Amino acid sequence: MKLRTVIYTLLLATLCMGCGGQGHMRQLESLEAQLDTAPDVVRLALDSIPFASLGDEARALYAILRTQADYKCYVPLTTDTLIRYATDYYKRNRKSYRAAMAWYSLGCVYTELKHDAAAVDAYLQAQSLFPDTTVRYHRLCYQNLGRHYLKKKMTDDALVAFQAYHNVTEGSAHLYADIGLAQTYIHKKQPEQAREILEELLLHRDEMDTLSIETILFDLGKIEYEFYKDYDKADAYFDQLIALCDTNEVDAAHWFKGNIAESRGCYDIAKRYYKKAMQGYDEVYLQYNCVRNLLYLTLDSTAQPELYGYIKRFEQTSDSINRIERRTEIDEIHTAHQMELQQRELAQRHQRFIFIGVCLLATIFIGVLLFERHRKLHYLRLQKELQRNQARIYKMYQSIEEKRDNGSLARDQILALYRDNLSKSVALFKKERWATRLQQLSELRSKEIPSFTVNEREQLVEVLERCFVNVITNLRDEAVKQKSRLKAEDIHLCLLLSLGYSIGVIRECLAVSSDDVVRKRRVRLGDKLLEDILQLFSV
Repeated sequence: MKLRTVIYTLLLATLCMGCGGQGHMRQLESLEAQLDTAPDVVRLALDSIPFASLGDEARALYAILRTQADYKCYVPLTTDTLIRYATDYYKRNRKSYRAAMAWYSLGCVYTELKHDAAAVDAYLQAQSLFPDTTVRYHRLCYQNLGRHYLKKKMTDDALVAFQAYHNVTEGSAHLYADIGLAQTYIHKKQPEQAREILEELLLHRDEMDTLSIETILFDLGKIEYEFYKDYDKADAYFDQLIALCDTNEVDAAHWFKGNIAESRGCYDIAKRYYKKAMQGYDEVYLQYNCVRNLLYLTLDSTAQPELYGYIKRFEQTSDSINRIERRTEIDEIHTAHQMELQQRELAQRHQRFIFIGVCLLATIFIGVLLFERHRKLHYLRLQKELQRNQARIYKMYQSIEEKRDNGSLARDQILALYRDNLSKSVALFKKERWATRLQQLSELRSKEIPSFTVNEREQLVEVLERCFVNVITNLRDEAVKQKSRLKAEDIHLCLLLSLGYSIGVIRECLAVSSDDVVRKRRVRLGDKLLEDILQLFSV
């Protein structure tokens, strides 16, 4: 096969792969828009997309969509491997909706796996990454954080989370916020606030889903049993719950009915309810409570008070240790998260300072460029005007010569052009660095003016001759007409006098021995130039 054919084949394959990747990305973005309304459709569509052929960004989006679609369709989430593609891609350092959704989805996975501390860390990270705090998932972070705080017995943090969730929600979402608040008040041993919220919610049970009604009935029964010892009311709430349907709350209701039976001295009925609760939902805390109560009932029946006391003390000590460990674990996550937010805010502040500094430097640089451009344009404009004036002067002299007449009117016009040339040349010179220096020296006394070096005088002469080139030409032309010889020192004296510098400054510029020499040269200019020309230079 020819080398050219191989190269073309490889290029075609690369283009096809690129087009395929872009096509999958567009498909994933389309599915992203349907995630909240049709998660089952998204799950089916994701099955047809080959994960291995996706690029990094597409894999991250795929991981978010797959995790959220499974979570919304109640498919068990058993590992964080997939969603880690997304969190590793987006990292923690930049706010964006997808980055926030990656960490929110990781929190959902840890919620399913019952890793409370890891879930709290993920939800806190997600909240800090949402660029828009009005989106639904940002609000859901408060609800999920509140639930995990409650599991860790962190009631103050849970109350803050649920209150925040209540403040940012409306409509049916208020129901879940209120239930969370009521459960928090139960854990804080404030039954009046909890019962008030739950009874108000129960008045609108026709507008609620079955699961919410079960939760409310269970919590009301718990309040009546634990705080008010009204076993009849508690029993009635639990009976309503059991009659409603067979769910996880029913198993917990059986455990409470066992407690009620035990409180009434009906130990056999209590054992039956405990065992019934253990046969249902396999929840570790419920299993623990049932086994513990059955153990106590068995110990009571064998009459071993010493063993009963040791077990009671062991249980209380174990609960205290677990509570301290759980609180410490979450506190460490909170501290780490706050430090991370502070570091991120500090980095963003530095970036803002750098950005502002760069903008200021760019503004100054552009300003300098514009100023320099304006100066150059002004310089060029003056040069062009000087050239036009010089052309008009030569034209007028030519006209005078042809008519063999001095022409007083033409002379006045020529003097006006001389004056204009001189003013424009002065303007050019004042834009030079030498103009500022000479002006500062003119403000000094004659004896205080420092001497110029030979190199400095050469530089000054060069600047004068460049700025006053047309004026110098005019002076020499006038001297020729008067049949006099105008030296370079005489021309420089005229120019310096027109600039208005002091005799002392002019003395140093011309390198003469004293101010009197300058004055004598000034007087001798009258023999070389006409009076109207001398008046132009203030001689």
